[in-house]
This record gives sequence, C-alpha cells and structure tokens, in this order.
Amino acid sequence: MYTKHKFPLFLLMLLVGILPACSQPQKFVAPEIGPPADLIPDYVPGGVTLGGGYQLSGKDIFRAISGGEDVPQFARMNDFNLKSPKGNDIQGVYYQGKDHLILISKSYYPEGTLELWRTAYEASSPKPCECECVKLRLNTIPFPPRIAEFQEERTIDGRRVAILKGPLGWITVFVRGDYLLTVESGISLEENLKIVASLLED
Repeated sequence: MYTKHKFPLFLLMLLVGILPACSQPQKFVAPEIGPPADLIPDYVPGGVTLGGGYQLSGKDIFRAISGGEDVPQFARMNDFNLKSPKGNDIQGVYYQGKDHLILISKSYYPEGTLELWRTAYEASSPKPCECECVKLRLNTIPFPPRIAEFQEERTIDGRRVAILKGPLGWITVFVRGDYLLTVESGISLEENLKIVASLLED
C-alpha cells in the first residue's frame, strides 16, 4: 500500500517542478547601464515595469533574448543590424511584463533617414550560396528568412514609421534627430504605436 501511494506522489511532485519551468517569462540579457532618459516613453501599457537600461556593441553579434532558458537569439544577420545600420553602439531600455518584453533602443545615425534605412535593410535580404552542396539541399531545407520582415509604413504626427514583424512581435523603426530608434514588443501593434507617438519629440 505504501508503494502504491509513493509512485503517484512522486509523479505529482515532478509535474509541479516541471510546470513552473515551462512557464518562465522571457528574460533580457545584456550589459546594464542607467536607463537613458530620452528613451523613457510618456506612455507604457499597464502591467509592465521598467527593468533597466542596456548598451550593446553595434559591431558584434550579441545575445539579447532568452526564452526563459539559456537559448540565445541573435540581432545581427548578413552584416546588417536592424537597430544599428552604421555599426554604432546601441543604447536602450527594457520593460518587463508577465508575458512579454518591451525593448526601446537608439543608435547614432547621422544624416540618416528612414528611406535610407529601409533601402539598406531590404537590400540585406539573404542570398543563396553558390556552393553545389547548398544547391543540393535547397529543395528540402528552405533558406532561413530575415530576422524581421517589413510589413508597412505609417505616418504618426508627420513622422514616418516602418513596421516590421519579428520573433518577439512588432518592431517599429523611426528616425529622431541624429538617432535611429526602435520599439520592439510582443504587445499589440496599436499599443506599440502609442509608445512610438510618445517618443517622437526631438
């Protein structure tokens, strides 16, 4: 009788231990700095809190997001960084919610425009290798897509904003003064654009 109860109790304890591990929220992993004041939006949706500031090198591939486990995602592909096309350092702030993150970043982009950024980004689309070994495998394994796909462009308060869909959700990109700014989040596009609108002042 003791053995009959012991095994189900062990399974229950194992299940209780596994479930929290499966439901861990996303974590943001990056070198921390004080939150840049010019990246704190006037609007943030309810249920998120400011996690802190961060700074990353625009010249290196870096680990930014972990899905609750030590599994990195990378922000640079094909020598083009969506958040730092000139290779300048990226500064940002992140907000942590129960189910999602909000990342707001800037990089120095002197004399840059959204049109220049978009032209360069679209030109960075992955191109198949000329190797024979790759050609043999193209029919079975599709070439990996870009990290974020352009969806549309909108105008907010006279400012053009590019909208992309990425692995974390919506990414909005715009130029403010000499800086390229991005807002990346798993929230709705409408909420994302409200954050953008609150950051548009130079």
